[in-house]
Amino acid sequence: MAPRQKLVLEHLEDISGLVLEEYADIIRSMIRGRYGIYALYRGSSLYYVGLASNLMRRLKQHLRDRHAGKWSRFNVYLTVHTEHMKELESLLLRIIDPPGNKVRGNFSSSKGLGREMNKLMAEEDADRRSKLMGGRVRRQRQRLVAAKRKDSNSLRGAVDRKTRLLGWRNGWEYQAALTRDGIVKYDGEDFTSPSGAGRAALGQRINGWAFWHYRVGRGSWAPLSDL
Repeated sequence: MAPRQKLVLEHLEDISGLVLEEYADIIRSMIRGRYGIYALYRGSSLYYVGLASNLMRRLKQHLRDRHAGKWSRFNVYLTVHTEHMKELESLLLRIIDPPGNKVRGNFSSSKGLGREMNKLMAEEDADRRSKLMGGRVRRQRQRLVAAKRKDSNSLRGAVDRKTRLLGWRNGWEYQAALTRDGIVKYDGEDFTSPSGAGRAALGQRINGWAFWHYRVGRGSWAPLSDL
């Protein structure tokens, strides 16, 4: 196992803010010019979290700025200086949401998944209702799902492990594989659609959803469009 990479080098916790005035030289010798994350507390409650390239200067500043008189104790965590520190500060702010921080942490490029989750939940609800209703409602839902899948050529998540595919034409058997990520592998190449893999196998345009088959039982194979 590789050794764990260091992030926090040294730390001070539950220190009275009075130290910054009464033992200024001592605390200055320990944290002045040091980079890291600090936390201000009002009694036992977290009040503010910040990131600073000079912790001593920032803490002294908070004795006089808008935070003055609103905190009594502090923690400091002396860290390595990496490009991930701002993201770490943002993560802490979003999780803890201290009352003294006006700005909520922002990530540089993280994608929110709420909309996608809501869409997937709606799809699952529609599937569940169509199964309960059965009959025409169920058939309509199946046709809609099949049309969406074919239009997008998406097989992502259709199988939970790498699955063997077979295709037959003019007495010849062709072999491929479908991955969990929806990739069809044929002859050492990756294809995002079964039709692309079928064209590579036969050298002509083909409906890969009908050409490729997956195993559904002992000696029984079904077209990929059924998956």
